[in-house]
Amino acid sequence: MKIFLDTLLETNKTYDFFVDWKKVRSFVEKNKVEINILNSLLHSEDFDNELRRILRRYPEVLKVVPLLLAIRDNSVSIISEFGLEKTKVIKLDFTERNLREEEIETFVDFFKKTGLRDLFLNIADKSLFDYILGVEVGTDTNARKNRSGKVLEDFLKPIVETVANKCGYSLFVQKEFSNLEKYKVNITKLKNRKADFILLKRRSDGSCRVVNIEVNFYNVSGSKPQEIIDSYIERQKELKEYGYEFLLVTDGPAWKKQKSQLTKALENLDFVLNTYLVRLGILEEVICMI
Repeated sequence: MKIFLDTLLETNKTYDFFVDWKKVRSFVEKNKVEINILNSLLHSEDFDNELRRILRRYPEVLKVVPLLLAIRDNSVSIISEFGLEKTKVIKLDFTERNLREEEIETFVDFFKKTGLRDLFLNIADKSLFDYILGVEVGTDTNARKNRSGKVLEDFLKPIVETVANKCGYSLFVQKEFSNLEKYKVNITKLKNRKADFILLKRRSDGSCRVVNIEVNFYNVSGSKPQEIIDSYIERQKELKEYGYEFLLVTDGPAWKKQKSQLTKALENLDFVLNTYLVRLGILEEVICMI
């Protein structure tokens, strides 16, 4: 365990972890025409009437309105009145359509009460495009968790590919176990479960050798490592029922505060490696030995 803990990665952040600029730019460019139409409202001296005119003539701008508030949904429910006797909830639909006059008035009121009217008149300066670009950058930070989870897999993929080739295995990346059925490998209990990596080798007697490799990284301690270790112990048990193997590659500073869970993993899983041990050649040694 000491070697494992002493060689953990401090972080899995890469330069492209912070913002997916290509995605942000593409998202904004896709709505460029509608953004430019709304841009005409900046510092308008007759904002409400100009907004009414735009909503009548260019209802396609509706889809851009949620972006101004960093909302991804096409509709939103709002409490418009809250009291002891009555609560009134209205639902605004931002899908493109020809609007009734009463709907237009609802959107004008929405701009006023959410502060969007003040944004156009007093906050945004020259470009609504730049404002939305900034909003999208902020929204994209929510995707960091997904990017973080995939980084270690991307790091290890070329190593696993090399090991698979050297040891005579076919490699499946992010595939469900059901993809093995064409090789007459039927893992019923895990059929619809997706694996990070699956290695498959056909033996001379026609049977197959299968190794499932799962990868994860934990920056902070908590309940997740405990849950995942329990699930992997169960995964290994299910695979062994079919005569197949399981290997875990895990890393991250959180394990230094989760020693009991790491001990549980080391005691109950046949193969637990970190990225240092993988790069040291232990992964290749294990896969070619299995």
